[in-house]
Order: sequence, then structure tokens, then C-alpha cells
Amino acid sequence: MRAPNRKVELADLPEALLAVLAAGPREIREIAAELGYSTRAVLSRLEQLQIEQRAHRRRVHIKTWAGLCYHWYLGPDLEAPAALDGAPSRPSLAQQAIVPFQSTVRTYPAINRRDPLVAALFGAPGRGA
Repeated sequence: MRAPNRKVELADLPEALLAVLAAGPREIREIAAELGYSTRAVLSRLEQLQIEQRAHRRRVHIKTWAGLCYHWYLGPDLEAPAALDGAPSRPSLAQQAIVPFQSTVRTYPAINRRDPLVAALFGAPGRGA
């Protein structure tokens, strides 16, 4: 069911985001309140615009609060570190989006103790048969 306070259609949301950012940098909650969408819906569209280099964000430290937030800007980030010899210094957002990550059993630390019920059935660890 659609919320009645949405001011633009979902298909037009990326263009509406660009129009909002053209007025100046904004926090994501300000953008979401202005367009009538959730912050998650706005964030997913902004991340897509960032991959397309039509928008970017910068970290802002808040002095009155011991935290930080991000301001979104229109256009590509021109202050990003330049790559040397044409090779990217880190993977682009598009490359990061398609690289799968799966944790394996080897990544978990060893416990080095046996469950008491398993020990009762099969004996203490390290005992040869």
C-alpha cells in the first residue's frame, strides 16, 4: 500500500533526488522527509547514483554531538584521491557491488574444547582408538 505523503513516483525518484541535491548538500533524513520516502529507499537510490557518479557523499563531523553524518552532493566527487598511472587505488563502487563475500569455517576461531555430550558418547578429545 502506498503512503499518501509521497511526492514523486518511485520510477522518478532518482531524478527527484538529483533535483533536491541541485539545491545544495543535504543529509539523507532531510531528503527522505522532503520526498516522502523512507531513508532506506532514498539511500538505495543515492548509492546507485553514486555508482553512476551522478552524486557523492562526504563525511561531516558534528561538533555539538560526538558523532558524524554524511552530506550528499550533486555530481562526482572531484576531491577523491587520484589514481596513479591510470590504475585505480581501490576498487570502484561498481566493482565492490559485484564481488561476493562468503565466510567459511576457517574464519571462525577454534574453541579447543569438546561438548560434554559428545565427550560422553565418543570420549575425550585426542584419545586414539
